[in-house]
Amino acid sequence: LDQSNPEYNFDSILQNSVLAGQSCKEGQTCAGEMKAVMDMERVIRSFAISSFEGKEMEFKLPEQDLTEDVMYPNDPVRKLTASNFLDVVLDTERDVFVKFYAPWCGHCKSMKTLYMELCDKFEDRPKIVIAEFDATAHKVPPVVAGTPLSVEGYPTILFWRAERSNETNFKASPLKYQGAREVEPMEAYIRRHSVSLELLKAMEDKVVKMEVELQQAASDERYEEAAKLRDEVAAIRKELAGSALTLVGEKTEKKDRRPIFSKRIFMNTLIKQEEERKDREKLLLTQ
Repeated sequence: LDQSNPEYNFDSILQNSVLAGQSCKEGQTCAGEMKAVMDMERVIRSFAISSFEGKEMEFKLPEQDLTEDVMYPNDPVRKLTASNFLDVVLDTERDVFVKFYAPWCGHCKSMKTLYMELCDKFEDRPKIVIAEFDATAHKVPPVVAGTPLSVEGYPTILFWRAERSNETNFKASPLKYQGAREVEPMEAYIRRHSVSLELLKAMEDKVVKMEVELQQAASDERYEEAAKLRDEVAAIRKELAGSALTLVGEKTEKKDRRPIFSKRIFMNTLIKQEEERKDREKLLLTQ
């Protein structure tokens, strides 16, 4: 394809697409860049079809899909799709932190293990959901709880908080996380805005106060009142126990979230190292 033609020139495509789209924010793949990628894909596809048409049988597909070359075992992040998105996000009892991403986005790739570590921080809190949504594989719902949803760059991170009562409507107003994409800032943000943790803290404070009243009632020989308080405290304690998971082993122990590489990557690495070794030997011989 003629690279002097702006329609096929990658530099021209990128420049025109970014100028035509919204201004790109630092650390995010913006709408203009997304359009450029799609336009480049169109050019590459046209080139491939024109070059390989009628010769398909001469080429073989790789034995392993490229996306499987890097694997993350025991990934704890909740995977959302078009079919389960609304069920998870609109659960009124849960705070749901969602990362919208594209597999090819470099910024998204760089936070993959960090996002898994963020999930580990709340592994004993089932009412806090750390989730991700592949916006290239699934259609983003246009409206959530009556509010338009627009994902214009990757990654986009939104936080749908739990409802405090029947009178609140937090699900219609998701918070947009715009802080650093590191574990500690994201964890602090979730803890600061989480409704489920706020309600949990209120219940814990309430049961402590009731236990003081229970002791006082028993001391004053108000046995009927003490028995009622005892039953109420037991019911709240049971509900609190259901709000946390019992974990085996030390929770403070950091899990190994490093990826596992496929055999092909290891072989390519060994081949590259061997080539570099031979190049060094040649350089020594010429000196």
